[in-house]
Amino acid sequence: MTQYWHGSSDGVVWHPNGSNLTFSEPDARIRPELTEHSEKMNQGVFEVGGDAFMAYGFGLTSPAMIVGPDGVIIIDPPEDVAKGRRAWEALREYSDKPIRAVMYSHWHLDHYGGVRGFVDEEAVRSGQVQIIAHKTFLDNVIASSSGGDGPIVAARVGYSLGTLLDIGPEGRINGGLGPDFEAQNISLIPPTVLVDDELDMEIAGIRVHFEWLPSEAPDEIIAWFPDLEVLHTAETLQGESFPNLHTIRGSKYRDPELWFKSLDRMRRFPAKFMVPSHGRPVSGSEEVADVIRSYRDAIQFVFDQTIRYMNKGYLPHELVQAVKLPDHLANHPWLGDFYGGVKHSVRQIYVGQLGWFEGDPTFLDPIGRVESSRRMIDLMGGEDKVVEAAQTASASGDHQWSAELLTHIIRVDADNQNARRLKAEDLRQIGFNVTNTNWRSWYMTSAQELDGTLDHSKALDIAAPDLVRVFPVARIIEGLRFRLDASKAISVEITMGIRITGEAGGDFSLTIRRGVLEYSERLPDKPHISIELSHTALLGLLAPPSGAGEETPNLVTPLERLLKSVEDGTVTMPVGTEADIENFFSYFDPPAVEPLTITLK
Repeated sequence: MTQYWHGSSDGVVWHPNGSNLTFSEPDARIRPELTEHSEKMNQGVFEVGGDAFMAYGFGLTSPAMIVGPDGVIIIDPPEDVAKGRRAWEALREYSDKPIRAVMYSHWHLDHYGGVRGFVDEEAVRSGQVQIIAHKTFLDNVIASSSGGDGPIVAARVGYSLGTLLDIGPEGRINGGLGPDFEAQNISLIPPTVLVDDELDMEIAGIRVHFEWLPSEAPDEIIAWFPDLEVLHTAETLQGESFPNLHTIRGSKYRDPELWFKSLDRMRRFPAKFMVPSHGRPVSGSEEVADVIRSYRDAIQFVFDQTIRYMNKGYLPHELVQAVKLPDHLANHPWLGDFYGGVKHSVRQIYVGQLGWFEGDPTFLDPIGRVESSRRMIDLMGGEDKVVEAAQTASASGDHQWSAELLTHIIRVDADNQNARRLKAEDLRQIGFNVTNTNWRSWYMTSAQELDGTLDHSKALDIAAPDLVRVFPVARIIEGLRFRLDASKAISVEITMGIRITGEAGGDFSLTIRRGVLEYSERLPDKPHISIELSHTALLGLLAPPSGAGEETPNLVTPLERLLKSVEDGTVTMPVGTEADIENFFSYFDPPAVEPLTITLK
């Protein structure tokens, strides 16, 4: 058979199992390059250099197993426990030695969420297994879930990674970096070994060098195994695609200059084999060097040329036309347009370097979008005329212009079903002609949102119980800041004292003061309300008890559960009444019940 990995034919063995979780059949609604990309995701195990193994094609991330004399090291459990378990079963065929360590390369869910498919917490607690991550790993996980902008980013993940779509020509084809990103059971065991800049260890009889290389994530760490000549690049190389210098689902600015300089630091390792978190392995010193060099060159090229054109006065819509990869990089097998993309990267570089303001003061304080659309519709002769023009454009194949016209109608009248259906079809037609999976999935998901067929049952749960359980109590309580409805609380001053009992507990104060929530890690002197509860009880308030279901049908919100806990004595109130608690929490947004939609804004 044709070699199924990159580089030399020596030192790598491919053990396929005959499965492929992607859609790979030719179809007129899919660019051939995209189904060919799916064919790169056959499921199986790569044996690399004799002692390194990759469970490939089981999830978005491919967990690695490094075998030593006294046990094995697992790198990057995938996003879901069931996926992790299947990957571990596949890897177990090649070693029956115990797991001695698990490394999380960074805070993204697909690099830790399936950890309980490999190890349990008791093995970690007893010291049999070490969990290794960067020192900021847990802070980043918390900030991406209950402690920050997690809800909106999680909703956008569903659009960009196609998790709400079925597999098929009008749905998800592949995940760009792997077959898919469906995560139904997310787990987390906190790190026990923290990496700062560099850390050298011997684990299971294997020498390993861990190094912090901020790139795709700010807490990215890689692993170099000098005795095996194996370099695990984590996601410093983001698979067989141009990197996501910006992710359209949303993230803090990823500094491309920092990224390619991190790759330069990695080039000093004399690696004979490269094992990535995404994509297939690379064999041969020259081949490994070429992949890393080409990847960093592509990042530097896009960054430097974007800055060059910005200095000439180019704006984002002009930059996307001016900055294009040269052929030797655009045609490199690790730089296809399947996940990251040059166009959305140059836009983000502009914003990351200069901010959102493009220089025309007309748009310092523009007319609101809905009002602007209403005026545009009037100028064009009314809604019927706009829809008619859109239909004409769509029939001629100009689906982009049709979609832009219909956006004005839907902003003003979100219930205009004719406009919604036509725009949905326009978005599908645009999506059929792109190879970038993030773009395509967003087109297809938005089309289903518009025509009312979108199924939110697969939405990512960023507050999964196993995650919240290990979050520090302080971060959970402070996270209430982001739910305060300032308009309701603009003339309010109330203070609540909270004592969490037990080893994981502490004293806290929450003060609503004229539209802000001040947080402090001490009890207030004169609280209006004071409550005491255990860490276990706090977790019970944040999520319904397991199996509660029909037994507690009315315990819908955290507030209702809190009041019930006061009644049964699980929560005590040294100061205040139940009415005071209801009043305090009336100033906060309740947990969202309806799924968050993105397109109709």
